[in-house]
Amino acid sequence: MKKYLPVILLFLSGICSAQKYALIDKNMAQPVTYANSVTMQDDYKNLFAVEKKSLPAFIKEVEKIAKQLADKKNAKPESFEYNIGVTRFSGLKILLSTEERMDVVLTSDCGDTQTSMHLIDAKSSNANNIYYINTWIKYIKSYVKM
Repeated sequence: MKKYLPVILLFLSGICSAQKYALIDKNMAQPVTYANSVTMQDDYKNLFAVEKKSLPAFIKEVEKIAKQLADKKNAKPESFEYNIGVTRFSGLKILLSTEERMDVVLTSDCGDTQTSMHLIDAKSSNANNIYYINTWIKYIKSYVKM
């Protein structure tokens, strides 16, 4: 029986499914973890879910938003909404007398549970929002191997 145990374990490891979601701490206090499903408790713990296979595209999109925020050109006020995997980016560009501000909310629909995060707040300055986004991207990249 002992000599069959490694074969059985090898067989079972091939059957098991990989984790589907990366759970990212909104406060950057805990490491990124992975799970097969997302629960309300994950949302309560301030974790934001991103589909694991969409993580590189998600990071590129957040970096793109940071670049748009840093761009000093005055654009027209507009709203936008698009999806990357199960994550929806919803945003609004607002023109103020001193600068253009953005407000971006991320929402992930993970089957029975939705998690959301206010990525950029138009009430904060662009410099503060850019600092937060860049720190958040570094935090994610430090835990995720791509």
